[in-house]
Amino acid sequence: MADIAKTISVVNRMTADGIIENYALGGATAVIFYTEPIATEDVDIFVHLKPGGNPFMEFQPIFDYLKDNGYGMKGEHFYVEGFPVQFLPASKNLLNEAIDEANEFQLTEEVIVRVMTPEHLVAVMLDTGRLKDYLRIGIFLQHEIVNPDTLQNILTEHGLLQKWKDNIGKFQS
Repeated sequence: MADIAKTISVVNRMTADGIIENYALGGATAVIFYTEPIATEDVDIFVHLKPGGNPFMEFQPIFDYLKDNGYGMKGEHFYVEGFPVQFLPASKNLLNEAIDEANEFQLTEEVIVRVMTPEHLVAVMLDTGRLKDYLRIGIFLQHEIVNPDTLQNILTEHGLLQKWKDNIGKFQS
């Protein structure tokens, strides 16, 4: 994880400089903090953006900051210290909560990363509903990583409990 520390250091600097309000690592890279390594193409960083008048312009400070600091963009990814990074807005209450309640991990002596809790990751994966997400949920359940009561509270709060019940068989082996 030390290699990604430089990338996260840039994101932490963006937070300190007020470009983004807060963030949490999500997606497959976040899963790695709780389970075994899995393949991923990019680093998903969910962000609280500073509100502005035009929703399409809310990402402009991120683009400007990264470009001004020499980071290029290809497709939907910025390449920050060698890693493709996708910045994703917290467009739902579930994502806002996942950012607010993120766990912190020490990557290096100087770098701390904010990572969605296992329960929030499972809820986000359930909400997204892709096959690879369901497989990852199965890994979390197999390794008993999630707190069942906390997960149930999150699923209930965000209207996902019935989807969980409808799909539970897909997560268990």
